[in-house]
Amino acid sequence: MERNSAYEVILETTAVLDLYGIFDYINDVFKAPESAQRVFSSIKKQVLSLDVMPARHAVVRDDPYASLGVRLMPAENYNVFYIIDDAKREVRVIRILYNRREWQRLL
Repeated sequence: MERNSAYEVILETTAVLDLYGIFDYINDVFKAPESAQRVFSSIKKQVLSLDVMPARHAVVRDDPYASLGVRLMPAENYNVFYIIDDAKREVRVIRILYNRREWQRLL
């Protein structure tokens, strides 16, 4: 696939804070810096892979998020929430949340 056909992946401030919060939590609470780095890198790699075929993950079922086109991608033990803007060829990552949290109240 040609690189110019790829989407630009943009992490909103909330998603960046979520990602660093995940790192800090694993590092500080579990005292596991290697695990924190591995999970951080894995999630980041999966998020950046959304530059190609970002529609491969389904739109969430719950309104109002479904009507906004919010998609969910699982990554490690977390859910990555994002919106595709085909006109701008952008993927906007809005949150990265632990998969057992009630995310509907946090988006």
